[in-house]
Amino acid sequence: MARLLATLLRSSRAAVPSARPLYSRGYSVASGGADYVASRGPSPSEGAVPNAIRSVVEPSELETRQSRSELSIGRQGIRIPTGKGDISALHYLLRDSCKCPQCIDQYSKQRKFRMSDIPTDIKPRSTEWDGSILKVQWENDIPGFDESHTSTYTLDELRNPAANYSYHSTGRKRKRLLWYNWFKHRFVSYEEYMYDDKVFSSAMRNLAQTGLLFLKDIPDSRTEVEKIATRMGPLRNTFYGPTWDVRTVPEAKNVAYTNQFLGFHMDLMYMNEPPGYQLLHCLQNSCDGGESLFADSFAVARQLSIDDPEAFQALCKLRLSYEYNHQDDVYSNDWPVFQTYMDEHTQQRRLMHANYSPPFQAPMHGQRRPFNRTVAEMRALDKFAKMLEEEKYIYELKLNPGECAIFENRRVLHARRQFNTATGQRWLAGAYVDEDALLSKFATSARKYPYMWRDSPNKPYRGGAADQEGEDPSLNDGTSKE
Repeated sequence: MARLLATLLRSSRAAVPSARPLYSRGYSVASGGADYVASRGPSPSEGAVPNAIRSVVEPSELETRQSRSELSIGRQGIRIPTGKGDISALHYLLRDSCKCPQCIDQYSKQRKFRMSDIPTDIKPRSTEWDGSILKVQWENDIPGFDESHTSTYTLDELRNPAANYSYHSTGRKRKRLLWYNWFKHRFVSYEEYMYDDKVFSSAMRNLAQTGLLFLKDIPDSRTEVEKIATRMGPLRNTFYGPTWDVRTVPEAKNVAYTNQFLGFHMDLMYMNEPPGYQLLHCLQNSCDGGESLFADSFAVARQLSIDDPEAFQALCKLRLSYEYNHQDDVYSNDWPVFQTYMDEHTQQRRLMHANYSPPFQAPMHGQRRPFNRTVAEMRALDKFAKMLEEEKYIYELKLNPGECAIFENRRVLHARRQFNTATGQRWLAGAYVDEDALLSKFATSARKYPYMWRDSPNKPYRGGAADQEGEDPSLNDGTSKE
């Protein structure tokens, strides 16, 4: 009797069609990356498929389903099998992605059609897929395109539909590498950074993942910070000027221009678009004290999300106000402490930016805020602030003349210890470069040296020359204290 019941159960399971949507995962295969958990927060409940997605992807009884090694074409979408998972897209959006000479001017790279020109009931008339190239001819194509029009997509274009796809190693939602005080950050020589494209690309890969990079052996010149910055992109001009100096001055308008201790902060949070990256080139540092401190806010936020998920969520909602209020310049803005997004592949909340700059916080008493929520948020903020002060998160060094720190402003917090100007001089030259400029530089570097920008984990950096192709020697994977 038991055998008969088991047989009946197996046969009933085999007869039930899969309820999994045909292409609920979007364009790209899901990424793993347990070694790159820098921005991951608490996970939502799993298994639910939005009704809006399910309604458009379920195939009708009349549609033909091919084997999983071939294309599957539904009423409104297509599933493309690859060796590393399926790639799926709506017909409408796949047609919109066509970059053939009929659709895109090959010189200006500008479109010759509008997205709204595409008929909503467009679908493939014929398809051809060889595992690396997809060719599609369309039924009910855009008016003016005849039946000879063929859309061609490479496997890379299908996986990374945008010029700098946000989930690519060069994009805004790239994987990040967490680090702590024992992490061996990379020092790149000025000559190699400026004149060796391969080393420069490797350094940019390092900066993209860790958010912190150091240069050494820089010529003793105030103009070098501009040269270093413009190697990555245009200077970001602010009321401080295209470049600026960090040194002690009387009646300073910024605590950075004193010899006082300067706690962990990020720059220009009072602006609508805070700078993406900051450079600090050391010209003099003969004082007692004045050590530079850095901390990975993503690593702290990750640990906070594990230790106290409610505190993490509170800081995702808490918007702090910032201001710069002087006679000639007045700026104000507010930001959530943690800016997050939902990873479409893992369905986990991840960090996009952190925003934290206590020296420049503005009064918030004019806001209507419930007392209990305010108390809970302040407790969460206090916990985050105290974690930042823990030694394991603080990477400390005293910059020497001829060295420059480059760091991601809305990820890496920076601070400075007090110093004594009676015993010497401390002078740093600074500059900003916007995040958009660095994302562009990451993308163009990846096109020249794609093997350096793979998402797979890499071997620790040992300080030698570039290793054999297929490995990126620029990164420490966080497993070695050497």
